[in-house]
Amino acid sequence: MEIRKCTQCGGDLKRIHTRREWSCPFCSARYTDEPAETAKPRKKYYGLNEEVFLLEADLSKIIKKDNVRCCINTIVHCMDNYETSGDIEEYIMRKCEIPDDVSAKGVREEQITNAMPRISEVMEQGERVIFYCNKGILSKGKEYTVVTDRRCIFVDKKSIMQVPHIDIDTLEFSDCANCYMNGDYSKSIINVSGKSSFHGALLAMIVLMSFEADNDREKIRII
Repeated sequence: MEIRKCTQCGGDLKRIHTRREWSCPFCSARYTDEPAETAKPRKKYYGLNEEVFLLEADLSKIIKKDNVRCCINTIVHCMDNYETSGDIEEYIMRKCEIPDDVSAKGVREEQITNAMPRISEVMEQGERVIFYCNKGILSKGKEYTVVTDRRCIFVDKKSIMQVPHIDIDTLEFSDCANCYMNGDYSKSIINVSGKSSFHGALLAMIVLMSFEADNDREKIRII
């Protein structure tokens, strides 16, 4: 684990994973990594942050699909321009068109209220629901994904599963921009948006929440 010290107060610096910067939690000083003279941009990452992701998959074919390209580009945009998951959440609510199958605070909030008795089984005290996403027109209230500030919850009729953000090890993209967590197709963030801008921003927010839960965690592998 790399540890750097603040030159102003001597505190341990924390990496800002959305960019090549470090910040001091004690005096708020900021430092920027020195660019390596011999470093060359790796095109295969498509702009994705190499401090956060380890790209093992060949995305060259599916990124030709409009929805996948829009999703990846939105992830890059959010992680290049916003420092925290809260910043991205605010960006989604202000700038993104919220799909009809998505609920949030102040947006079709009754669907979240209806789901609470079920999803509270796996939630902790004080945990906050950010987005509720139906998996399709015919699945309303039966199959849906809930993103909280601590985990993703996957409800499929009678079953309920969850992945804490801190436990996200891998992501896998399909050619329609659905994203599967930890190699499990039943734990998928379904692309419910037309051009995938909401979907990409949602994934960027989830990824940052994972690193906010553990700043020194391993990179997330894209498989």
